Parts: sequence; C-alpha cells; structure tokens
Amino acid sequence: MSDENPKDYASPACMAGQVAADYFDPQAVDPVAAADAARWRRETRAQLLAARATRDAQATDGAIADHLDSVLAARFGGAQGLVVAAYWPIRGEPDLRPWMARRAAAGLRIALPVVTAPDQPLVFRPWTPDAPMQPGRWNIPEPATTVQVVPQLVLAPTVGWDGGRFRLGYGGGFYDRTLAALRPRPYAIGIGLEAGRLPTIYPQPHDAALDLIVTEAGPRP
Repeated sequence: MSDENPKDYASPACMAGQVAADYFDPQAVDPVAAADAARWRRETRAQLLAARATRDAQATDGAIADHLDSVLAARFGGAQGLVVAAYWPIRGEPDLRPWMARRAAAGLRIALPVVTAPDQPLVFRPWTPDAPMQPGRWNIPEPATTVQVVPQLVLAPTVGWDGGRFRLGYGGGFYDRTLAALRPRPYAIGIGLEAGRLPTIYPQPHDAALDLIVTEAGPRP
C-alpha cells in the first residue's frame, strides 16, 4: 500500500515520484505550509524507511497478524462474507501473506489493490494463494485477472501514522483517492509499526483519516 526516484518500487497504493509537486496543496491551502509539509514528509519518510529495514520482521509481522485476527473477530464476526483488501508487501512493509493464505483457506475473500493510472483510485482484484500473478505497475505482483471486486475492509500499509489515524505513505495519495471515491466507504485499517507513530503527519485537505491502526502492540484507537 516511491520517494523521489521513480525507479524505486513502492506499494501499489503510493508512488511519490509519479505525483506532481503541488499535490500536497490540492485545495489551495497556504502554499508555504503545504511546501513545508511536503518537505517534512519526505524527510520523515526516509528516516522511517531506514529504521524499518532493521526491525525484527518475524516477531512484528506475526503479532500484527494475531491482532488483526482479533479485530476481525471482535468487530466483524471474523469478516466471513466480506471482501478484505490486503496488499503485496514491499520495502519492509509488514508481510501479511501468510495471514492472507491462512484466512483465504478458511473462506475469507481476499483482494489486492491495482494501480491503473497515477491519478486514479485503486481497483481491487480477487486473490487466493494459487491465483496466477503478473507484474503490475512498478513490477509489483498483482492478480492476473480483469475481475474486480469492491472491498468492505481495506488494509492500508503505513510508513508512519499519528493519533488522528492519519497515514504517512509513500506520497502517491492512492489510498486517500480510493477512500474518497468508494461508496459506501470501506472500513480502513492502517497496518503499521509502533516505531512509526508520529505526533502528527501534518494532514492536508486531501488526507483521509483511517478508522483504526493495527501495529505489533495491538489496535491503536
């Protein structure tokens, strides 16, 4: 679910190198404040990505998966019958693929996001462990099908996050765009790390708050 170099891979939901510099000021907010926010995000993103590369992925990813199971059980009756949009992990993102396979085997409907164009909302295609895959935009694997589904739950990987449940991603704005476009809006769960918590991400008018954040420490309201 990047940075300044378009050759770097990023989550299908985010690609800073494909976004115009004025993206952070889409509703004519103060241009100086918008530029400051964009600069701060670039610097903070780079720091968090560097720190994320050194984490104990096995411990954190397993804990996140366990907490996610608890959230789905407590709030959505296990989410049976719902479409849950997950993501294909890149750049040290929490790897939920074992969880996806396990839950798909138990009957959960899993989907993956697909970028169709830099300035468009994501679409979602169904995924199973044996689904044929193909390289998508930026070579990130995606289901090799044209079938689309509409998720009721979206798992959005975060680089950073704050107490307002605003998400710092890679800068492409795809999840913001998607949550704004889908009706009814799906319940959006940010998947992140405790180390990624920030006092604020300096949200801009386009930023969409998530409904919940789940980290290795549990759900973060």
